[in-house]
Amino acid sequence: MGFSAVMTQVAKQFNRVQRAFLGVLNNQNRKLMDYEDDVWNFLQSCWHLKDWIKNDKQGVAKATRTKIEVEVNSYPALVTVGELTNKHQNLQLTSNVAEEGGKEHEEILLTVVEKNGDELPVKTLATDAMKNWMAIIKKYRI
Repeated sequence: MGFSAVMTQVAKQFNRVQRAFLGVLNNQNRKLMDYEDDVWNFLQSCWHLKDWIKNDKQGVAKATRTKIEVEVNSYPALVTVGELTNKHQNLQLTSNVAEEGGKEHEEILLTVVEKNGDELPVKTLATDAMKNWMAIIKKYRI
């Protein structure tokens, strides 16, 4: 409670991304539609964090904003998140329990099918993307 500094817009948005990430991790005993909504919320929030940074002229130096805009594209997980957000890749759904009339699933497994045909669990992609953002934020101290 002793923290009195004003939180930057980027910090607020990163906190939103973190909360959305928790929704992706929570894939047990949920309705399929609710989980899919959480996944899409995370993907969009995660990808658009770069836009929040790019447009935060008061909280982030111009040189840093430019570097981050380029650097985001050097992280495969963030590129995949961007491709999904911009509908350049398909999110394939697999689950280990069939949905019946809105019934909750024991565990929901969503998989991204990459251009080369490889499958990547959404939870893995989300975890990698969060690690990428944490590295960027630490590197640039934003």
